[in-house]
Amino acid sequence: MRALFSIVAASLLAGTAILQSGCTLLVVGAAAGAATGVMYHQGELKAEVEGAPPAVIKATERAFRDLIWTKDSASATLTDGKATARTATGKEVAVQVEMKTESTSEIGIRIGTFGDEGMSRLLHEKIVFFLQHG
Repeated sequence: MRALFSIVAASLLAGTAILQSGCTLLVVGAAAGAATGVMYHQGELKAEVEGAPPAVIKATERAFRDLIWTKDSASATLTDGKATARTATGKEVAVQVEMKTESTSEIGIRIGTFGDEGMSRLLHEKIVFFLQHG
């Protein structure tokens, strides 16, 4: 059942990525990243990604630029980090990063006061893409 959910989620994310960006390469990255423990709960997307907090924040900044969102702030240490931005419609975007192991980090993404699952998942997939493709 979990595998079926992952396949369905990856397909939906791939469709969203195609509609949002038109980039086939991004779809491949989205499908690959979708099966790695992404959870959306109470307005926040939580996921584990490959990379230390500084690399994750750098990828987040690139994702903000790719989405044409206005970056407010970004900072990282070896153990944690935070980046904030605003969408084109003015929603606040907050990305929290915390080191889990030497090579992985947990990220938390919240968009707006109550969250936006679709936009959070899109941002997550772009972060994963930029982590994988430097």
